[in-house]
Amino acid sequence: MTVVPKREGFIEEKPKAAAPPPEIEPSPVELPALPADQWPMVIKLVHKPIRDNQGNEIKELTLREPRAGDISRYGLPVRVNNDAEIIIDERKMTYVIATLSGILPPLIEAMDPRDWTSCAYYLRRFFIPEPAAWAA
Repeated sequence: MTVVPKREGFIEEKPKAAAPPPEIEPSPVELPALPADQWPMVIKLVHKPIRDNQGNEIKELTLREPRAGDISRYGLPVRVNNDAEIIIDERKMTYVIATLSGILPPLIEAMDPRDWTSCAYYLRRFFIPEPAAWAA
């Protein structure tokens, strides 16, 4: 049996254990979305509560399901342009949010812009036509 001598100065390396994967926060796209058919929809006002006529703080909006009558009264709050971009009409969306939540439009206009935008983006999907409808 022949033993090969180790050369002087070399250290035998042991295999290293694999490092655990880093913990990464999920992106907003990966966060669970509100179910499309869950009504009433509750949207928390994260940045700043609004006050009602009696001075009570409103920290979340409870929205009922939109109906076609809301569109005929206040107009379609979103539209799709020629480049397939979805555009929100701010005035109409404010009135739709007010109607669906039962809160007066001036109080909706007092919302923090980030909360208003969150609410508008949750609602916009209910006013966009199904792709099958415009494929014809």
